[in-house]
Amino acid sequence: MHESDHETGSAPTRLKLVGSPLVSNKGARKPESAASSELGHSHQHPDQADSTLLEELPIFQRHNESTAIELFYDLFFVANLATFSNIHEIQSVSTLTSYIGFFCVLWFTWCLTSMHDIRFVSDSLSSRIAKGAHLGVMVGLAVAGPKYASEGHPAELRVLALILMVSRIVLALQYLLVLFHVRAYKNSKLPLGLIAGCSLAAAFIYLGVSFASTETDHAYRALYVVAVAEMVVNIGVASQWRVVSFKGTHLIERMSLLTLYILGEGVIDVLKSVTKAIPILHHHNIATLTWYAKYLFYMLYFDTLNRHHFGSIRQQIWSFLHFPFHAALVLCVSGMAQFVTWQKIAEVLQNFSSEMNNRVEDVIDRITSNDSAEAVTDRFISEVQLAINHTFTAYPPEDAFETNEAIKELVETLKDKLLDSISSATPNLDDVEHAIVEITSKVFTSIMSKYGLEAPEESAEGAEDFYGDLNARIHAAILFFEYFFIAAGFSLIILGILGLVNVRKYTLGSWLRFATHFLFGTGLCLVCLLATRPDNDWASALAGTAWPLPMVALVLLIVISVHHLSRRREKSVEPQKYQFLPRWRKTEAPTV
Repeated sequence: MHESDHETGSAPTRLKLVGSPLVSNKGARKPESAASSELGHSHQHPDQADSTLLEELPIFQRHNESTAIELFYDLFFVANLATFSNIHEIQSVSTLTSYIGFFCVLWFTWCLTSMHDIRFVSDSLSSRIAKGAHLGVMVGLAVAGPKYASEGHPAELRVLALILMVSRIVLALQYLLVLFHVRAYKNSKLPLGLIAGCSLAAAFIYLGVSFASTETDHAYRALYVVAVAEMVVNIGVASQWRVVSFKGTHLIERMSLLTLYILGEGVIDVLKSVTKAIPILHHHNIATLTWYAKYLFYMLYFDTLNRHHFGSIRQQIWSFLHFPFHAALVLCVSGMAQFVTWQKIAEVLQNFSSEMNNRVEDVIDRITSNDSAEAVTDRFISEVQLAINHTFTAYPPEDAFETNEAIKELVETLKDKLLDSISSATPNLDDVEHAIVEITSKVFTSIMSKYGLEAPEESAEGAEDFYGDLNARIHAAILFFEYFFIAAGFSLIILGILGLVNVRKYTLGSWLRFATHFLFGTGLCLVCLLATRPDNDWASALAGTAWPLPMVALVLLIVISVHHLSRRREKSVEPQKYQFLPRWRKTEAPTV
């Protein structure tokens, strides 16, 4: 039954085999009007020419808001993103690029499908079969996503390319079906044919990528290039031909809904991190700041959103800019969840280090000249073991047996080295220090494993000892420190560009808002330069504090304050009036 029937409360109608996207089913007949004979009049009023052109073009069904099937399709996008984010952990530059690459494939697949639905939606058996195919594509992406990597996985890349090929073939058939319905309108054939041809060409390229994936490790790059090219062609055709334009559609709502979904998925990630760490630790303020930061992103986006039509070309540029914005936003909210976990890890590590130092210093202070080497060693080892037991009692390791065996062996090694050093006339404290570092590193890595902070597989395998494993994990933590601030900065900058594109009238306030976005966004990006120090000591020092999330939240609060303060003295502009580019034609009075 038609979704419009549900909305209006009318009786259900019989489902058609092939539904027409036109308002009238008389798509096979070209409407005749007296005005059409006046198209060649050189002195015709522009508004009359516009109305005449509308009569020569098909009128498609339009919806003011997303339909139920569109929202259902969105759920598959969200589920895909959530599944991939949970399984595909960002631990190295290669995993980061793989994450961005898969998001690119997922986002453009969703966008290209949605761009068809918002313009040519109809409810029929054929459209439901097509939507079922698109849902199947999303399921296929969910299956192929967890194993996706940019290089070294030709089998997974081949499957992904074939899935995308099916998606584009279905899209091409849908556009060809629309072309069949408007075949009597000669001005509609070329644009629809171009879009359908673009989808078919993309399908053939994806087929070629599936074969090329076994020959070269760089075939995956074609997935991104083709996806962007498809989007550019769709935007270009829609800008040139009114029949496929987005005017009167709910394109703005679709993009804003996707922004909400991404923010919501980020909230889920934060809640998972909080529920894993908060019952043991007590920094609820970190989680609260994370939620406030997401809320400020929400306000900043929707406070600058222009819900009116603001020009076909600008609207499509605005939509395309959502890809880098959403990619940066996904990484930003993911980094927020990582920081919640990292704050808990940092507190546990700091507590263990403090306890170890206090116990060792206490043993050293109580040493007398009458104490034997064995007595000093036993007291020292006893205090070290107590510190380890106290930490593992509060935070049990994931692999308790293996960890306890490793700790037992390390403690025995420390005992032997310490006893030899005390008994020797020339004590070798380097061996003792190395043994203590190994014990501390093993405790640290067990805590990190408990909270899901792992080193890249290649780095973990190349580590010669527990200290090397710890360094590999710290480098992974430094990586999300870098991409979090870069993503937060880019999100802010692109938000400023989005606000500039959909502005109604350029004023001093609009440029002030954009400058604020750009300056503060650039500042957040530059924070990542702290990680360029040889030992990452500055980045580690900042990441070990509670300041990273408050810094971002404070910046967002300042930017949103500038937004509202700069608008206080601006005069309201009618929704129909926009001043972005000079008018391409002048309105002339009709000649009598």
